[in-house]
Amino acid sequence: MTTAPRLMNFPEERVLEDAAFGQGVVPTRLYALLLPVWKVEIRADITEGEAFFLIDRFLERGLRHGSLDTVDELAAFFALDRALVAQAVRFLTAIGHTQEGPGGQLHLTPLGQRSVDDDIRYVVTRQDRRQLYFEALSCGPLTRAHYDDEVVTLLSAEEMDRAQRSKHYPRFTPVAVASGFDRSALDRLKSRKDRARFNLPVALNAVECLSETLLFLPVYLVRGRERLLVYGQAEAGTAHDPELSALCAGTPELINALDNEELDTEADERLLRSARKWLREQGLDAVAPEQDDDGTWSVSLPSSAFGEKGIPVSRIGSYRMAGSRFFRVWCPEETPRKHAFLDRLDQRMGSRRQVTRQEAEELITRLALQLRLEIPDVSLVRSGAERNGLSGLEAQLARLENEKL
Repeated sequence: MTTAPRLMNFPEERVLEDAAFGQGVVPTRLYALLLPVWKVEIRADITEGEAFFLIDRFLERGLRHGSLDTVDELAAFFALDRALVAQAVRFLTAIGHTQEGPGGQLHLTPLGQRSVDDDIRYVVTRQDRRQLYFEALSCGPLTRAHYDDEVVTLLSAEEMDRAQRSKHYPRFTPVAVASGFDRSALDRLKSRKDRARFNLPVALNAVECLSETLLFLPVYLVRGRERLLVYGQAEAGTAHDPELSALCAGTPELINALDNEELDTEADERLLRSARKWLREQGLDAVAPEQDDDGTWSVSLPSSAFGEKGIPVSRIGSYRMAGSRFFRVWCPEETPRKHAFLDRLDQRMGSRRQVTRQEAEELITRLALQLRLEIPDVSLVRSGAERNGLSGLEAQLARLENEKL
């Protein structure tokens, strides 16, 4: 029997760490949600931009700026074979960039003129059919990343039901849809300037809505005292989604539902039971969970609790989930935290094909903050990696030492 894959292929702890040590948010809750999304099939006249073929660019520039207006003049000026130029002109006429008048006189259409001016070959496709995605809370378009079906999972209603019946943790909660798709959202697309970011063509005209299907997008929502952050599948938990974060923060119904859940008076007790159970499993019954100054919970363990026969040292500074709550695993002694720093840096850098010096320094800074260590430079970290036998990390850092920012 096969096991159904997790909706998120990364742990919740990763988004908590990014929120806390990348975004400066003190996380208080983490929710697994299914955001409603409209998949809308449209038919429209689509204008899209693409790179010019080299000859086409020169021919159109000759027509636009060179006072050239026949095939013969273009061929002579650019020293090209006349048959080649004639073939290219037929193609440009077919895509609506040129027109031929009496006596073989050529001129650019408005579409061709715009293409030359913007140095982008614009192509119009009539009655094109395509699918667009809109979040269903305010009917705003989703960004391009959500169209990559190899990374992002959009669940049908049936798939959502199966996901809710799954024994996998965490359990995802669907967010209710207040109304149907607002078709005026299609008209609003025309005024957007950031089209490429939202997977939109250069222009949409004569738009006709053919169908609307409700889907569900899995996300993690991290709530802090002052703001919330939403993490989707596209960035694998390493960066939040600014559009979805703003959307959820500006949806009163969702915020009220989260507020009501957080009023649960037994939430702290459930968290403490979970932390004590985990401590018993580690043979650390004598340790008690502690509430930190920022209101979050942690378990502070001696250095003897970590190592080959104990808890992996890389777990220092990390979070453990307990429902929508969590507690942090900590060690007050600095030496184990330095080992944890090197181990985690080795894991993070080893999982990437190529790391720039700037990326390495950002990662070093974040891990140092997470483990409450002074922020070291690349040279110092390389020396530490050498002393601890982390040859792969040492080699990576040695290469980066001489790399200019």
